[in-house]
Amino acid sequence: MDYLKKVLSTLRMPVREDIGRQCRKNLALSIIVCLSAGIMLIMNIIRHSTLMTITSVVLVGGFAVTGILAGAFHESKASSVIMAIILTGVFTVFPISGGNEGFAVLWLLLIPLFSISMFGLKIGIGMNIYFTLLVILLFYTPLSALISEHYTGNFTHRFPILFLADSLTAQFIALSSEYYYRVTRLQLYTDDMTGAYNRKYFIETIEDPGFLKDDLCLVTIDINGLKEVNDTLGHAAGDEMISAVPQFAEKAFGKNAIVSRMGGDEFAVLTYCRSDEAAEMISRMKQYASEHMGLYINEIHLSAGYACRSESKELTAEGLLQRSDKIMYEDKAAFYRQKGHDRRRR
Repeated sequence: MDYLKKVLSTLRMPVREDIGRQCRKNLALSIIVCLSAGIMLIMNIIRHSTLMTITSVVLVGGFAVTGILAGAFHESKASSVIMAIILTGVFTVFPISGGNEGFAVLWLLLIPLFSISMFGLKIGIGMNIYFTLLVILLFYTPLSALISEHYTGNFTHRFPILFLADSLTAQFIALSSEYYYRVTRLQLYTDDMTGAYNRKYFIETIEDPGFLKDDLCLVTIDINGLKEVNDTLGHAAGDEMISAVPQFAEKAFGKNAIVSRMGGDEFAVLTYCRSDEAAEMISRMKQYASEHMGLYINEIHLSAGYACRSESKELTAEGLLQRSDKIMYEDKAAFYRQKGHDRRRR
């Protein structure tokens, strides 16, 4: 049961979308479908099959559009949604129209197998649920009258069973693959000690133009007195201080904020808010830290700085990070002046 909860938690865990990876998949699928549907279009024109000709035209035209969206404009979500709608519509028409049991078998194999791996969990599972319900309605309810004349009795008995078995198997394989993909991504982008994101993830995130919005705020955080704690209480106490910082940050900034360990005792937070809200959340974070009651440490003092794009729209994300870092060191210097400590005894 605990393992199942872990798997479900990992599958629900937000992972930053790899837009380039999805666009490459969509472009490849668009090319394959355009080529295969183009061949089908020529054959259907020769055979004077009106319905198949129309669906082939829809496939060629639709997937040409999705290929352009993915390849030229890098619109992964738009291309995925359009692909899913086209495939859902086309493969809904075929079983109802009947007359092509071979194509129904192709549908049996392709839709469950590729929908999740091609379009992601939400779209893929949604398509599988839809087609499963469609099969049940067409083969096991009074609606079966719509297709009874199109297929042989042997086919109508075997097809739904094969489809449901294939659907369950394919979804299990796809979900397993997605789970291990997410585990790998989390290991690559997660700091082992604190559980926060690491520097690699944070830098890649702020370099993505999609995150550079008008209400973007970057916050940098540093622990005060860590060197002294390590020297007097030991590194276990210092590790406790470092590991506690993401907890304070998440509690103050919320679950949607991206908290990363940049190295040593330095952290950074990416969030979206007004400047005054950022200042208020930093104040709350420092309060949580000062009230910390741990195994080795009873209070933690943090220095922090922030920069919001609402006040500095000319700055890039890297510029905002540099400005917040500068303010953080000013805050740290003020802390040590107030305490009368040697700055070198961090």
